Amino acid sequence: MPRETNRTPIDLIARIQTPENIEFQYRLAGPFRRFPAFVLDVVVRTLIIAAIWFLFYFMGALLFGRSGFGTSMDVIIFLLVVFQFFLQWFYGAFFEAYWNGQTPGKWLCGLRVISVDGRPINISQAIVRNLLRSADLFPTGIVGLVSMTVTQRFQRLGDLAAGTMVVVNQVSWVPPNVKFEDPRVSSLAEHIPADFRLSATLAKAIALYVERRARIPIGRRAELASYIAMPLFRKFGFREDTSSDLLLCSIYYREFIAREAFSSEATTTKSPKPLAQSPLAYSPLGVLSNSATAPHSEQIAAPPVLIATQPSQPSA
Repeated sequence: MPRETNRTPIDLIARIQTPENIEFQYRLAGPFRRFPAFVLDVVVRTLIIAAIWFLFYFMGALLFGRSGFGTSMDVIIFLLVVFQFFLQWFYGAFFEAYWNGQTPGKWLCGLRVISVDGRPINISQAIVRNLLRSADLFPTGIVGLVSMTVTQRFQRLGDLAAGTMVVVNQVSWVPPNVKFEDPRVSSLAEHIPADFRLSATLAKAIALYVERRARIPIGRRAELASYIAMPLFRKFGFREDTSSDLLLCSIYYREFIAREAFSSEATTTKSPKPLAQSPLAYSPLGVLSNSATAPHSEQIAAPPVLIATQPSQPSA
């Protein structure tokens, strides 16, 4: 089960950490951010009721005519009351359960309901939090406002009972905390072009690979890394026999561990040192050797020694 990391003071950020040591950050939605969504949902419900009233009125006049219209109005009003009851109590539950934790109002305001562990809410959670909405609105919303003010995640009574929270529908991803013990990682990182920028998708793919690589067999590790690394070899002008695994670890080190150091260096250095001019060669197995003294066949004779370790995870 995903678990929340260290509890912090109210700061509009909820941090959720998965068993894979990947942290997600959610921006919490406070009462003033949620109020417009609530008003929009009220408007949507009102429009739905008005549309149903017009439909029933038109159908009653068409089916019964003027002679029986008075009697038909009693039936229409009864049906409208039943429909309004279900709409009032299950409007939010239906949309939140089957529309990714959003109602039309939340969707328009960019909000979403999720579980406190970061998972999507289920139908039982959606029903519980919406059934208790009347308690939060008594009197005139003061109970819900006080509850959101004093809780860490801005939860009203319905959220506390259902184990949910309302967040801005944007999730920030924080890369896992991985430490490298091999100096060749930082050495190769110096040869990556200073103007290279990772896309969000590529950054997450490299970070997930680096975090899990210790649990992947060496042969399979090289195969997986090559899918990401091969286009980068041509982009950087590196030799194609450079270790794919080593390159991904070096990119991770440059982008997530020593980013500030490389950013400051980029302001004073126009271009990185070309890999072809460096006396250091990186073999397919990630073994560092002196290319001026060692033949290529000897560079790949030793087993790989690149190591990535991660800190021990806290107990649940």
